[in-house]
Amino acid sequence: MTSFVPAQPGAAADLATFARRVAKYEPDSVLRIVAHGTVAGCFAETPFDALALRAVALAEPADFDVVVEAGNLAARAVGVAGQFELPPALPALRWASSLPPRSGWTELARLPLTAVVADVEHGVEEFRTRAVGVADGKSLRAGRAALEGLATEIWDRELAAGMPLRLAHAASSYGFLDGPDGAEVALRTVGAWWRLDAPNGSVLARTGLALFAL
Repeated sequence: MTSFVPAQPGAAADLATFARRVAKYEPDSVLRIVAHGTVAGCFAETPFDALALRAVALAEPADFDVVVEAGNLAARAVGVAGQFELPPALPALRWASSLPPRSGWTELARLPLTAVVADVEHGVEEFRTRAVGVADGKSLRAGRAALEGLATEIWDRELAAGMPLRLAHAASSYGFLDGPDGAEVALRTVGAWWRLDAPNGSVLARTGLALFAL
């Protein structure tokens, strides 16, 4: 059994909430938790072609790399001393994605959180409005393809600094865009990677490939 103690009292509850969101989209989804020093990164593959991560500051240094079921993690209770016990580890083969770089990120831009949220809401509303008739008269397969094409058109639009709006959409889907008044979203890059840092998490994408949310 692997366990760790978050540095902040509410961090374990936040991690459980994150795991529940991951399991909501796909009941048998898994999380990869990588602890190095006083930080643990909790990564999840998602049906959004994204990797979602919540970083947790640790009260004591730790060093482990495990894959666990998201649903089991969400059900875990925090111990008396704030210790978070992880469910039994799964075979590493349940994890397919590579992880993004830990360092070397260069900031490209900073955007008001309210503006990013508004862009995502506008995209969602546009999709709902246009989706009403996009599949009319088409077979099930053709209709699904038409809806996927519409989603691609909307979410591939530029957010800023060359990054597609889909990064912000993924961040919104996992609750990363909640924040206080005046909060900002930072856009960063390293090598072939993009990164959107929001108040509650980050979303990463390899240029031209699938998204990863942290």
